[in-house]
Amino acid sequence: MKQEEIDTMMDEINKKCKLPKHWNEFIKKQTEMCHYIIKDTKLKECYCTNCQHSFYDKKVKISDYFKCPNCKKEIYVVSKNARYIQSFKKSVNLVQRINKNIITRVFEIETFYNYQTRQMENDVEEYCRIIPGKGKFLSDAVWFYLGSMQIYHYSSKNANWREYNGIRFFSDYTTYPFNKNKMIKGTKFEFAPIKEFTLKFYPCNFIDAIELAAYESFELLWNMKLYNLCFSAKKLNKNGSFHKRFGLTKDYLKFMQDNDINYRELKLLKLFKKKDYNLIKECYRFNYNYVKFLYDNKILEIMLEYENNIYIGNIEKLKEIAEFIPLYKLNSYPKGMKYLNIYRDYLVMSKKLALNYKSKKDLFPRNLISRHDKLQRKIEMNENINIQFPTYLRFLELSKYIYSDDKYIIFPAPSVHSIIEEGIQQDNCVGGIYLDKYSNGETEIFFIRELQNINKSFITIEFRDENIVQKELPHHSTNFTAEHLEFMDKWINFRKFINQKEKYHKKVQIQNTRYEIEKLVA
Repeated sequence: MKQEEIDTMMDEINKKCKLPKHWNEFIKKQTEMCHYIIKDTKLKECYCTNCQHSFYDKKVKISDYFKCPNCKKEIYVVSKNARYIQSFKKSVNLVQRINKNIITRVFEIETFYNYQTRQMENDVEEYCRIIPGKGKFLSDAVWFYLGSMQIYHYSSKNANWREYNGIRFFSDYTTYPFNKNKMIKGTKFEFAPIKEFTLKFYPCNFIDAIELAAYESFELLWNMKLYNLCFSAKKLNKNGSFHKRFGLTKDYLKFMQDNDINYRELKLLKLFKKKDYNLIKECYRFNYNYVKFLYDNKILEIMLEYENNIYIGNIEKLKEIAEFIPLYKLNSYPKGMKYLNIYRDYLVMSKKLALNYKSKKDLFPRNLISRHDKLQRKIEMNENINIQFPTYLRFLELSKYIYSDDKYIIFPAPSVHSIIEEGIQQDNCVGGIYLDKYSNGETEIFFIRELQNINKSFITIEFRDENIVQKELPHHSTNFTAEHLEFMDKWINFRKFINQKEKYHKKVQIQNTRYEIEKLVA
């Protein structure tokens, strides 16, 4: 909807819709429980904002409820010294008629304590308008932050309005009393099954029904006994034949009535073109796009048969498998469907090794798991060969930081095998994640071992940016003793000494070079 149309529509509402005669009394009634007992801790005085009465009582506790001795109401106690006494906020609805249409105006009442008058006062801000057939509109007093909606009370009569397509409902608030029959008489809603709809679908109320009844399809769907589809009156508000409205031939009507299908079930029925409510019910809990992908690729039934969850992870795996074979062929390869992750990895690894499988026995191996493991070992062997030399060079580069005392020794990872073995013994991810980073110089991996058992993993350390960024005992434990931490501190000091020593040698070397050049020039 264009902004000019919205502005024109809102200006007309501002001119024609005035607040009702007893509006202020209604607001006052909604906020009659919004009061505090305000305690002055210095004077020991308590003041009730409900009856505006002061009293003294030692039993009154801040942040608790207390019964006022004057008005006999239990009221929450706050401190007078508080920098800010929290306000009460509540939304209410006002249903009005304009040009044979019925609109709902949503207001927020903010009830706050006025320090000067010592009374609770109300500030009312209109922030939403629901116009049947047009949509929901929010004023510029509404702003969203981290998913929560806040209303800014600025008391402006010239608010700017924008269309709202979010999922929030504004119909469940307390509504200013009105006569429903009088409200709809002479409007397009007069003969709509509004009362019947609200009785059948509790807790839907008059405002919800009016929003849906603005579309001609609402009454038609109700009369066709497609009650659940009434909630999608806007989507199904199409002129023409049964097929044009529902995307199905008329012989599906009885099936739709018998099962009282909703819009999501209608989409599945249109997809399957099959009067099988059990299939629709089975697929209902899954994402429609995932179901459609499986159905279009003729593997929906086998996915349901093997009880594989139809979720995004499996869909992505199937899309990767589709690069190698048509997915419908998985219907005749149950092992691949049962071990979908392993089968995907098997095909990806075969491509990585440039095997270019074409035959049926290779594409659909009888011993899938053993074939998968065989390819995995080949890839690991190839990758290890390519990374062995850079890893050894990295060890030589960092070997200057080897350090030991009378109990422990620390040294850089010397080889690919040592890193993989460290990950296995420690039960951590150092072998899988940090191998490439270590050989490429992105990080440093050091092993701390006990001198008496130097071949057994003890503590793994990642050192980066002049700090130990990770340190772990076996099985991700971090229960280090004071002795362990002391050894690490000594090693860090040793590193600093080595680094300073190197800087000093470089500085001396530069000075000597300068001196020789100056002597040569002279």
